[in-house]
Amino acid sequence: MVKYKDQIVIIQKRRKPNKTFLIFLGILGFVAIVVPFFGSNLRYMTGTFVKTIFVSVGQIFLTIGGALLVINILRIFFRQFRVKSFLSSALLLWIGAFLTGVPFELLGIVIGGSQPPQGYHFY
Repeated sequence: MVKYKDQIVIIQKRRKPNKTFLIFLGILGFVAIVVPFFGSNLRYMTGTFVKTIFVSVGQIFLTIGGALLVINILRIFFRQFRVKSFLSSALLLWIGAFLTGVPFELLGIVIGGSQPPQGYHFY
């Protein structure tokens, strides 16, 4: 608001048009046209893409966790062992094994891999 001698001038800001409705119509159009023809293929392609990302992250965690585990084992011989560092390497290995499905054994405990279903015959 700007005041002159006996006049008041109000300057209104222009509102940007709301594009939410147009975005909603675009998504609805995409779903109506593309999904009936390519829906199942799109689902499998999306799942494969996401699985590739998780496996890549899991491989990075396995690499870093394995390197930290080797460093921690070497620290035992130099009497600089830290429990916190060892647990962090074991946690990285566990998360990496969970994401990639690679089983490995750490201190006699099998970590990762596909587990058998727990039915009445499981013992």
